[in-house]
Amino acid sequence: DQKLFAGLLIKCVVQLELIQTIDNIVFYPATSKKEDAEHMAAAQSQSKSRRRKYYLDKKSLLFTRFKGKSKPNLLKQETSSLACCLRILFRMYVDENRRDSWDAIQQRLLSVCSEALAYFITVNSESHREAWTNLLLLLLTKTLKLSDEKVR
Repeated sequence: DQKLFAGLLIKCVVQLELIQTIDNIVFYPATSKKEDAEHMAAAQSQSKSRRRKYYLDKKSLLFTRFKGKSKPNLLKQETSSLACCLRILFRMYVDENRRDSWDAIQQRLLSVCSEALAYFITVNSESHREAWTNLLLLLLTKTLKLSDEKVR
């Protein structure tokens, strides 16, 4: 069991590294972090206590460790991979060089966004919902930046 768990842990770490590498290659490390920071700044008109609670929850998620034989927390993989996917799809959807593929990209973007929102609605854990804050901000901010023609 211990050997199996160690193998699972390594696979989870490698998967997260691959997700972050793809995001870094496509958007450069500073771009995604800057974008996330801008989305968060826009949403931080909330009260100080709510911001402090979010920061503490997010910080604890970043430092989650595997203990004993418990299942690995794959929340970071879930949120990082979806954020990367959304960034890529939104960029492709406005890229003039991909005009011929816009219909297919639009369908995929609508599908991913619909599935993400449907999943978010079913999440019962408050900390899980809080971890999705950046994803929702990304989705909504990117949607707001689309032209009226694209939104139609």
